[in-house]
Amino acid sequence: MDKLSSSFTLVGVIDGTTINGYVRVDNTPLVQRYNTGTNSFVPDFEKMAENSRPVVVPILRDASTGDVVTPNSIKFMYNGLELTFGGDNLCTNEGLEGVFKKLVDYQAAVGSQSYSLPALRVMKNLVPISGYDNDRISVSGTVEVGGQSIPFNELSKEVIIQESTGNQYDVVISNNKGSAITEAGESLTERADIYKDGNKISDVSGFSFKWFKVTTEGDVALGTAQTQSISASDVDNKLVVRCDVYQGDTLITSGFDEVSDFSDPYFVRMDITGIDGTAIRKGQTATITPKAVKRSSGEEASGLVSSWTFRIQDNEGVDFTLTGKESASFSGTNCQVSYEDIKRAKMGISGYVTADIG
Repeated sequence: MDKLSSSFTLVGVIDGTTINGYVRVDNTPLVQRYNTGTNSFVPDFEKMAENSRPVVVPILRDASTGDVVTPNSIKFMYNGLELTFGGDNLCTNEGLEGVFKKLVDYQAAVGSQSYSLPALRVMKNLVPISGYDNDRISVSGTVEVGGQSIPFNELSKEVIIQESTGNQYDVVISNNKGSAITEAGESLTERADIYKDGNKISDVSGFSFKWFKVTTEGDVALGTAQTQSISASDVDNKLVVRCDVYQGDTLITSGFDEVSDFSDPYFVRMDITGIDGTAIRKGQTATITPKAVKRSSGEEASGLVSSWTFRIQDNEGVDFTLTGKESASFSGTNCQVSYEDIKRAKMGISGYVTADIG
């Protein structure tokens, strides 16, 4: 019995039927910590060399082939505010002057190839632009596929802003093939790199790693090395991989990656209604309806799936029960998420879906 699976969040998903995408951060994690009552920020982005500062770059792929595509128009937003730029490509918004720089031809390595893509570089410290809480960088625009302009809407990345409590660790998950498998029988290698206060740790002998596949049936344990091989047989259209990093017996940080298998004949499209864009606002309820789609034609494969299995998690990756449900896992043709659910889930929800196909 074959399976179809995918995942969704209510921030950072993509509209349309032919484009998949996500926002990647290069150089150093998009995390900044502060000491209360001081101007001490860790890391201090303004003291870094410019080419070492965080760069936000959207990676977009044609869902039928897995080919990387380049936006022909793009809009960057910070906490929902569209960013504007001057002739020097520095941000000109009031209160954000010079904080960001638009990169027109950023050379982004995706797998073994380099692509010239638009990107956004953080030039100044992000604390406390909007208060001492997490912020969000979003990207939207259009790509041209087959002579048609296809929109993508509000791919986003969270900016983590936290009070410093001493040694702070983050983990960045990356792989050698741009999170995509394009041929049957292919595999890729995930790698977990640990950062302490924004600096990459080269000697990881004092740390241990635990890898998992995140599925609707629960977490499936994988390996315990710094790297982990993922084969096409592991991925039913899409697979979320998590790595937990330990120092001794203490879990210090976790990281995620989503791997797409473009060799599968079908993919899952998430139709989201009831909200504008992908963010739920007060009084709104979003309805998420998975659809099986033929990769070769982009047409909906009606009748292929009668019911989906859902698994819901909160903003910290903990299983979460939606209003009206008895557990975090349930079956159905769709699911509904209210603003009240989002608040209970610490302002973010992720979902995983799977279905058997004959």
